Amino acid sequence: MNSKILYGFVLFLFAVIAACRQNTQSVTIQPAKPTETVSATVTPIISLPDNTKIKTYDGKGTVTKINLELGSVELNHEEIKGLMPAMQMEFYVSDKAMLDNLKVGEAVDFVLEDNAGAERIIKIKKR
Repeated sequence: MNSKILYGFVLFLFAVIAACRQNTQSVTIQPAKPTETVSATVTPIISLPDNTKIKTYDGKGTVTKINLELGSVELNHEEIKGLMPAMQMEFYVSDKAMLDNLKVGEAVDFVLEDNAGAERIIKIKKR
């Protein structure tokens, strides 16, 4: 083989190899982007009363109904200042024994405990 032909062939071969290298796609692997952190507030199904919100109110009223089984008393009460207007309403009591000496029609003084909207009578006595 002629040296010029051999030289040309070698150049051609290098050119083909160089062309193949240029057409080869390089794959760059980048690290995954960190996912967004999501925070959530879990609300319990049963929430316990917040004792820091317990307030007591004095009230006056007349007994209209007594339910010893449920531990409640219905009162036609005057305005309870800072809590509610005058109305007739049923209240649960903290101890059913408080109802033992009451009778329908009696005038009473009472102390109402309000725990974030959950009200109950904690003290009641005849006037």
